[in-house]
Amino acid sequence: MAMAESNRRIIYALHLVGWDFEHGNRDLLKRDAVKLAPSEYQMEMDGTLFCPVCFTNLNRVPKQKEHFSNGREAYFCHLPAYKEIKCDLRSSRPEGKRYETHEEAQKAIDDESLVIVSGFMKDKPEFRKGLAGEYEETLVEDLAGPISDVPIARHTGESFKLPSKITTVAGICRNFDTNLYKYYYFPNQKYSFRLVDLLHSVERIQEIDDKPKLYFGIIESTVHLGEQKKPDNIRMTYLRNNQQRVKDFCIKLQDRHQKSHGITDASIGRIVIVYGKISDNGTGLCFQNLGWGEFALLPRIYEGLLS
Repeated sequence: MAMAESNRRIIYALHLVGWDFEHGNRDLLKRDAVKLAPSEYQMEMDGTLFCPVCFTNLNRVPKQKEHFSNGREAYFCHLPAYKEIKCDLRSSRPEGKRYETHEEAQKAIDDESLVIVSGFMKDKPEFRKGLAGEYEETLVEDLAGPISDVPIARHTGESFKLPSKITTVAGICRNFDTNLYKYYYFPNQKYSFRLVDLLHSVERIQEIDDKPKLYFGIIESTVHLGEQKKPDNIRMTYLRNNQQRVKDFCIKLQDRHQKSHGITDASIGRIVIVYGKISDNGTGLCFQNLGWGEFALLPRIYEGLLS
């Protein structure tokens, strides 16, 4: 189940005192605004909260409580006064983005509002080389992929040949708040979708799925198997899942592979994002055989956006 199905497509509002939709500079709003989750709302913020996509004013519903009477969490919604302003976040059901021309799609790529992903890195990339010929501390997160034939044209049956990236989940997690509202085209999709609509919660998964998707889950426990705790031993990292038919749900990979991504005995409570298939694991489910670029811990600064 994708995040869109929880009526929380507006994950955060842009908060900036003194800005208004009719006269404000949007670049200034995007640069200076504070991103606030519904749980961070305060009454005095009324009139200073804006949509991250269409930039019109937002309300929090309900205003004075964190939950509805049925237990549903408070959320942001658009004001009726701006109903003529088109914004796909008004809908609880995501729509795939399609483009009129090749030039329009290429411009979206150049503007970094559209990302064509042809694949995720399977092997560990090299360190980035600096100007002086020395290697920097950060790994390469994106490589130029092939020119891909992607079905994102407005007209049915047409497609565009566009440059793609071979990327990593870690690269998506970097500037995660900004990336949430970019459009992404992953392999074998029919259209491009906003990243927020491509994320699926592990908590709601109850069966195997051979089609790789993007998932997020909260680490509840993690166990390095084997008495001698060798790096090549399997580490079972268990993720929160509340489905009765699923005994447990884990990431099943070698300890050294998980540790190189920051997953250790101290990772309980952290959010991990995975691009992969869901496999059977006895009476439970798991992610296994993940490539280097197919999983990453979400930086703590962004955890409130998915909690």
